[in-house]
Amino acid sequence: MNLLEQLAALGVNPGDTVMTHVSLRALGPLENGPASLIKAILERIGSAGNLMAFVSWSDSPYEETLGHESVPDEIRDSWPAFDPEHAPSYPGFGAINEFIRTWPGCQRSAHPDASMAAIGPDAGWLVSPHEMGSAYGPGSPIERFLQRKGKVLSIGAGPDAVTVLHYAEAVARIPNKRRVTYSMPLLRAGKREWITASDWDSNGILDHYADPEQPDAVERITRDYLALGRHTESFIGAAPSRLIDANDIVRFGIDWLEQRHPITWHTSNWSSQ
Repeated sequence: MNLLEQLAALGVNPGDTVMTHVSLRALGPLENGPASLIKAILERIGSAGNLMAFVSWSDSPYEETLGHESVPDEIRDSWPAFDPEHAPSYPGFGAINEFIRTWPGCQRSAHPDASMAAIGPDAGWLVSPHEMGSAYGPGSPIERFLQRKGKVLSIGAGPDAVTVLHYAEAVARIPNKRRVTYSMPLLRAGKREWITASDWDSNGILDHYADPEQPDAVERITRDYLALGRHTESFIGAAPSRLIDANDIVRFGIDWLEQRHPITWHTSNWSSQ
């Protein structure tokens, strides 16, 4: 089967809104490179469908500003401002994202570190607004993706790459949720403006999941969800691939977190949306 037939067999349908997580290495050689996959997805979902990807930013100063209430002096005047139209994607989330970001008609959200890119008739609505302090939770592109009944299209990607589950982390009513403070340089009226924000810690929503040597909550939730068999599996190219109902896995993720970390009468520090 060709890519188009494989996408159909997996369950990608005309009119779908899909969010991709792709390993090009797992996918194998493509006759016309990554553009072949993007073209196939866009052809399969058709003119009414939307393609979305988590692209972030290759120059994000997240680590350099993490935990600082103000921008460190050593980077304040030297760091480039985030320009959504030209800032490169973060390569660590998949090389194909840069092809999506630069695709004709692609639109990109204004949050530098949590930047989302979308192609399709609802692209502008999906990516905007995207305010600092609302990276993945209420008011974010992820929430609108869920409202659009989106599907997660995982092509050769691992269970740790399911970005929509950060929404579950943001809204789950569990105690002791971790928050982080960081700053981003935005481009406003042609000038750089640093914005400092507080948000949920997507690298470990609880101390229990913050050890970089251990699976985080997203990976653990995804593994348990996949064991239920509520998704579809097939191959795209040479890559084992999955299609997941985004709302279903998010609901599962919220329940998973709340059942394992319930609020009790003696909880003195709990957080919710």
